[in-house]
Amino acid sequence: MLDSTVLKNVPLFAHLSDTELAQLRAVLTERHLNTGDILFKMGEAGEELYIVRQGRVAIYVPNPETPGKEQPIRIFEPGEALGEMALIDRQPRSLSARALEPAVLLALTGEEFHRLLAAHPQLALSVMSGLSDRIRYTTEFLSEVRGWVQRVAAGKYDRAGSANQDYADPSIAALAAEFTQMAVQVQQREEALRQEVLQLRIEIDDSKRKRHVEEITGSDYFQSLQQRARRLRDEKGEE
Repeated sequence: MLDSTVLKNVPLFAHLSDTELAQLRAVLTERHLNTGDILFKMGEAGEELYIVRQGRVAIYVPNPETPGKEQPIRIFEPGEALGEMALIDRQPRSLSARALEPAVLLALTGEEFHRLLAAHPQLALSVMSGLSDRIRYTTEFLSEVRGWVQRVAAGKYDRAGSANQDYADPSIAALAAEFTQMAVQVQQREEALRQEVLQLRIEIDDSKRKRHVEEITGSDYFQSLQQRARRLRDEKGEE
């Protein structure tokens, strides 16, 4: 039996009365996921909103080259809701979602979600507030990413390493750590390329020297000097 307290702790439904929460509870269905199970895929029609009751769920951009190993963009903990964007704008899912560990979710269909929005204006305000928080969250992080990219482009790898710091949000922390690792890899590749260019320059210079020597030793003037030197040695030998 689902306790209404669970729903009351979800920011999206925090302003609903006990009666309204009971109505919501009656239309929720429970979903169980194992570690790695896909909740929904990017591009699919969004037909349900999900509340994490147990476990953790990550949203991510799918990569066919590394399936199951994509870096989470955000991780949803118990008491958080996800998937409502597709119900609001009626567009396909913009990201995929999978369970990071065994998870229990509560699913609310799009039909029931819109019925609740129409019946409870305060729920619409809660949704708007949640969307504003996500937009602010994304804007702040993108601002930080821009700064990291500019430092890497300028070759300031030591300052780019400042991305690897503690963040309250585990998703931000994971992305920051990945960016720091990427900056180190770029620095290593740049240094390797610098060494290759240096080696190539040495080889080119050596090749030039050999060519110049060949040009000099093969000239008529150099050949005549060699002949004169041999004659001088021969004449001294006769003395």
